[in-house]
Amino acid sequence: MIKINNKRIKKAQELMRKEGMIGLMIMNHDDFIYFFNDLRVQPRAIIPASGPPVLIGFSAEEEELKGQINDTEIRLFSHIGEQISNVREVFKTIFEGAPPGLSHQDRPKVGMQMWFHTPAFLVDLFRKVNKQVELVPSDSVMDELRMTKDDAEIEKIQTAQSIAAKGMDTAKDFLKPGITGHELATEITYTMMKAGSEGTSTPIHINSGKRSCWIHGTTTKDPIQEGDLVVIDLTPMFEGYCSNLARTFIMGNPNKMQKKLFEVYLEIHESTKKELKPGNTVSNLDKLGKEICLKHGFGDYHIKGISHGIGLRFEENPASTIIPAHGKTKFQNNMTVTVGHTILAVPVIGGVRFEDIYRITNDGGEVLYNYPFDYIL
Repeated sequence: MIKINNKRIKKAQELMRKEGMIGLMIMNHDDFIYFFNDLRVQPRAIIPASGPPVLIGFSAEEEELKGQINDTEIRLFSHIGEQISNVREVFKTIFEGAPPGLSHQDRPKVGMQMWFHTPAFLVDLFRKVNKQVELVPSDSVMDELRMTKDDAEIEKIQTAQSIAAKGMDTAKDFLKPGITGHELATEITYTMMKAGSEGTSTPIHINSGKRSCWIHGTTTKDPIQEGDLVVIDLTPMFEGYCSNLARTFIMGNPNKMQKKLFEVYLEIHESTKKELKPGNTVSNLDKLGKEICLKHGFGDYHIKGISHGIGLRFEENPASTIIPAHGKTKFQNNMTVTVGHTILAVPVIGGVRFEDIYRITNDGGEVLYNYPFDYIL
């Protein structure tokens, strides 16, 4: 059910005016949930730099939408051409009467999320039919709004993380030589969906043997073998909020090199979480990880990006493995970030990853769900 968060919209409008934007074009689930508290298949809305938002909905939903919101303009469409026309007309109206605090420009700016789930063809189409405006990334508005979380948001991330924990418990119950990643993922998915997951923000990641070295994950129908390292990374979502829980297991007893990999990675994890304090950065955390790797002879295998922001998107600012400049983003109280995003991988031997979500506090990282680090089944 739509519930407009006027407080967040007001803050967004203040930032828009500061950035010289006349409005935001909302196209993504995460932005729509943030402002309107609703999960919709194709979310569409416009937030002008002043005044109430404009919702764009299918004509058959008119009665339902009007029953949920008061005094909010709704532009209805019965086909995609009409939807495009509605968007163009709204921005034309805004352009003809610049919001308070903004002077007319040759091409005023409109912000839109430019991230993984914004289809390039829609970005291109928007530009073609709205030539009177300059389309720009909405990061300068949305990052500042969304980097810190309120108590309700943190509770939802905790719930998502608890669902991931149930999935990891299932993985441990079923994990044995001979089972395939596909079979394991099937059981994990069933458990997490029963526990309230709305799906996962990334594909389930089960990499074993030589594939445990991979930085990204998949599932296969190849049997897991005795002696394999098995990296499992789970990302169920709850009410739009993401989780991220990763653990690595050994099929049997670890050999000397495997045991050393576990010990070094867990030292990085333990040392890093203590430094999750306001003012610190992911770049500094990576330097700490590099020092630990060098100390143990693994300097050649260190990968930057030990941490990233997480919330309504799986990766939020700071997401330095995607945007290197985010490595300098300073942590703030109540930001939620992961520790353990990178993998310590040695070719032929295998890779290790342990990942959790923490809240930034003055005393260091506060784990949102305390899942055990046991790796021998």
